[in-house]
Amino acid sequence: MISRHISSKVENDDYRRLARYIRAANLGDEKSLMSWCAGCWAEDDYELAIQEVTDTQDLNTRSAKEKTYHLIVSFRPEDEAKLTPETLKEIELEFAKALGFEEHQRHCGVHKNTNNLHMHVAYNMIHPEKLARHEPYRDYYLRDHVCRELEKRFGLAIDNGRTMENAGPKLTPVAATVEAQTGQQSFDGYVKERREPILETLGQAAGWQQVHAAFARYGLEIKPHGNGLAIKDRNGKHAIKASSLDRSLSMMNLVRRFGAYAPPDRAKTHSPGDERYTAKPVQREPNRGALYEEYQAGIGTRKVALGDLTNRAHAELEAVRTRWDQERQKISREFYGRHRFELLKIARLHEAEHRLKVRKRINAERETVRQETPYSNWTNFLRCKAGQGNEVALAILRSKAQLVEPESETSRRGQREDIQEKWLKEQLEIMTFVGVSSRARRGLLAVTKAGELAEMETSNLNRKRLFSGFTSSIDTKGTVFLRLASGGMIRDTGKQIIFSTDEITREAALLYAKAKWGRSISLADNIVSYFKRDQAVEINH
Repeated sequence: MISRHISSKVENDDYRRLARYIRAANLGDEKSLMSWCAGCWAEDDYELAIQEVTDTQDLNTRSAKEKTYHLIVSFRPEDEAKLTPETLKEIELEFAKALGFEEHQRHCGVHKNTNNLHMHVAYNMIHPEKLARHEPYRDYYLRDHVCRELEKRFGLAIDNGRTMENAGPKLTPVAATVEAQTGQQSFDGYVKERREPILETLGQAAGWQQVHAAFARYGLEIKPHGNGLAIKDRNGKHAIKASSLDRSLSMMNLVRRFGAYAPPDRAKTHSPGDERYTAKPVQREPNRGALYEEYQAGIGTRKVALGDLTNRAHAELEAVRTRWDQERQKISREFYGRHRFELLKIARLHEAEHRLKVRKRINAERETVRQETPYSNWTNFLRCKAGQGNEVALAILRSKAQLVEPESETSRRGQREDIQEKWLKEQLEIMTFVGVSSRARRGLLAVTKAGELAEMETSNLNRKRLFSGFTSSIDTKGTVFLRLASGGMIRDTGKQIIFSTDEITREAALLYAKAKWGRSISLADNIVSYFKRDQAVEINH
């Protein structure tokens, strides 16, 4: 049993979205084995309990940190038969007690769409009565202690953890995930694999140049970063905190030994025979050589082909922009008043349609390249070869006991482009329909834009539902009223977008404004206005 806390930045903290992902209602039995909520007045009403949690979080206005704690507990395949629904709920309760969330609201779910059955739990960090934020201290030790205790209680396979006596520093959670999912060594793993020889050499160093030489031997360099030091890849952009390799490499300890930091003399610290980080496979199977050469050849061809397509896309899209810029300039010279405005709008829609066709064609060619080389990392290559009956590839996969399968995520690019194409055609029909006043036409275009946003939300399970279920109306002045399912109101007057003051409606209004005007918008209180590009104020949310 392995547990992990998925941290989130404040701007990405969204309990409602996480809880719905945990339930995976749209995927049914394909992904979700079971889901439940606890600590809520709503009891078994999952959706009502989500609203209860978000209301509780809104009542805490003091904390500027994230308010959701996302826990994942992963189990070994051989333990699945022992994990009954009652056992899974008891496991979650033990984690809640250890982390201090027993009295807090939470939504839980068990997913079975990967090789490892795993449980997701979203804890509300805001206490439902005290409204104080609780953050567990050094939670990784608490979680590992719970894992070891529960493994003994339920007779599960024993996994290594921080409480076990293991030599050397641990990989960071991100680095461990990268290695498990790609099958290739992370930069963090590369540096920590060379910890002993580096520290041995540093023990004999007499100055900063000897320190730099010790790191340069492995294609590394140690440099100031913030108030401390970082170990960086001399040939790339990878970096880790120096003290994560060993506490003796902190800025304070090294300055105490060697004086103020001195930059390296490159002529003395670099030699052609130095090692370098290459993201080699982590598996130890001795017969992997020929397969790895095949992988490198295939991935190299794939990168070149995809790079060429990206350059072609840039060139073709620039040609489209130039063509329609010239068309708009011609319209501006030859037409005036309302006719010029409507022709310019039609030209912009045709340009958007043209750009979409270019992107769809390039993406179709990208998909062909990906199918010809159906892997993007070493692990996927091995899975592909093992699926074709290659026993060596299968043996290599099995040689790494901790190899895990990432959660599957189907690309939705094609579906998104089909939705955009559908609504572009509808907007063009509105603009070219005879007998419709300009006010009515403007209102209909606004409603179709909201409809497009709503359909985009429906097609993406992980996207926040802002426009789904909206209703609309248009008054005699052409003002469009969009009533959201959350109860908020957005008014589009053509030049301004006015919205209710709650946070959900504000987010929806900014999304709608960007869909309508791009980033050429300005926000003042609860009013979004259009500005020309050189006057635009970009809104971050």
